[in-house]
Amino acid sequence: MSNYSNNLIDNFPDYLFNKINQQKLDLRQSGEDVIDLGYGNPDIPSHDLVVEKLIESAQIKKNHKYSVSKGIYGLRNAIANKYFREYEINLDPGKNIVNTIGSKEGLTHLLMSVLNKGDNVIVQDPSYPIHHYAPLIAGANVIKIECLSSESFLSNLKIILKKEKIKAALVSFPHNPTTLTVSQEFYDELVSLARKYEFLIINDFAYSDIYFDEDKPPSLLNSDPELENTVELYSLTKGYSMAGWRVGFAVGNESAISSLTKLKSYVDYGTFQPIQIASTVAINELDDYPKEVSSIYQDRRKLAEEYLTKYGFEVYKSSATMFLWAKLPDIFKNDSMKFSIDLLSKSNVAVSPGVGFGKCGEGHIRLALVENKQRIRQAMKNFAKIIDSG
Repeated sequence: MSNYSNNLIDNFPDYLFNKINQQKLDLRQSGEDVIDLGYGNPDIPSHDLVVEKLIESAQIKKNHKYSVSKGIYGLRNAIANKYFREYEINLDPGKNIVNTIGSKEGLTHLLMSVLNKGDNVIVQDPSYPIHHYAPLIAGANVIKIECLSSESFLSNLKIILKKEKIKAALVSFPHNPTTLTVSQEFYDELVSLARKYEFLIINDFAYSDIYFDEDKPPSLLNSDPELENTVELYSLTKGYSMAGWRVGFAVGNESAISSLTKLKSYVDYGTFQPIQIASTVAINELDDYPKEVSSIYQDRRKLAEEYLTKYGFEVYKSSATMFLWAKLPDIFKNDSMKFSIDLLSKSNVAVSPGVGFGKCGEGHIRLALVENKQRIRQAMKNFAKIIDSG
């Protein structure tokens, strides 16, 4: 039989979460009720105003035509205004912003746009899986840096920069999966290094709208107002609870955005125009909705943290994201995959094994707080089944 697969893709390991996903599917098909805290798929609905605008726009026939790959001007202008309103950052909608079909598409095509074969890219470990593999798809080499604290990341980065020439550093704060946040001073130092060693910083800012403190997580771009070395990826998925809409943005350095815009002009026509119109309304008129969403996640986090701490987990303190990152009790011997499989089979609760996010994630689990408090409480009680048998 002929083999039409790509050698690069053939060499990718099996997606580690597939074992958990198949196990969930088998349990559900057998009639079991699975409480899924593994898949970060928001359960909070999109705002009614956005849904109503989508319906209204979809009824206008001219909106059924091809749109523009970089996003309609009104949507890009809305993001420019949001960045100025929230961060006092000046972005030109025509030069510094492109609409992407979610952050994953945006990141993958951005790296394809700015990297050459053999370029070195810094990636955090642990990190969201696409961060590990998008550079490889672009033909680059990945250099992983442990990222369980901002201090260790910077110190390790400095060591590597003295030895290796890098083209880009891919970071994500607030961080998935560890929930780690950083200060503006961290970004200042990172940008200083980027200028000294001449590399591009790409910050996946997808969780910027989910935060629990009074102060919003800082933007990388505030440390580089001239936008010489920075690009940020933003998304409506989390804060506006619009996961299935696939609305994201790349903003920042003009040259990088121009390259991405050119590539996208060849490969897509952008998202369905009514989605773009409704998303413009979300950005312009619903500043308070992410705050409501954040409050819900904060309450869920407090509940889960209380139970897990009682069970002997070390829960990482966090002021952002819709996740909870916890170190396994010693009794489970640093095998996060086995723990996750056993938890699901004995307790009907799904979590993400830390090793699925990289070698440095081993010994941890990530909980996505995407079930209501009643379901989370039940999930936490179900944890006792594996804790007691551990």
